[in-house]
Amino acid sequence: MIIYYARHGETDWNKRYLIQGRTDIPLNENGKEQANKTKELLKDVKIDLIFSSPLSRAFETAKVINEEHNLEIRIDERLLEQNYGDLEGTTRDKSNTSYHYHRSSFAVRYPNGESYIDVGHRLYSFFDELKEKYPDKTILIVAHGGMSRLVESYFKDLDNQDFVDHWIPNCEVLRFEI
Repeated sequence: MIIYYARHGETDWNKRYLIQGRTDIPLNENGKEQANKTKELLKDVKIDLIFSSPLSRAFETAKVINEEHNLEIRIDERLLEQNYGDLEGTTRDKSNTSYHYHRSSFAVRYPNGESYIDVGHRLYSFFDELKEKYPDKTILIVAHGGMSRLVESYFKDLDNQDFVDHWIPNCEVLRFEI
């Protein structure tokens, strides 16, 4: 099985360095251009299945990439971005509470949100299911940046520091082979 994991294109909140989480913010114009560049990058890759987060920024990105593949895009709730609870809409910087939550224990739950363990539980069950159902397929997954560290850790078993430091830019594509 080959997995391509793409982060969605840029949103206005990405540009302003705000925590989006489950807040459904659409792609901005730059995000649409990024999605088109990712479409070009993946146009010659034989993709068998496409899965997307239900949030519009991921689904819009998946739709653009899919213009070259013409497949059904399967929405899976397990691909939703981490729920950052009360911190959604606040800035990501070292003076903000979110920075300290991010660098603390993975079991710490954001106020009225999720912990990394919560997200890992649902995300790892998704990947375990893919391995069981589609062992010989090439799969594109379009989801979120915050989840990318959990995806990377699932396939590469990141140590704690690499996990905390991991981040991928908008429309970056990761490739994994099992």
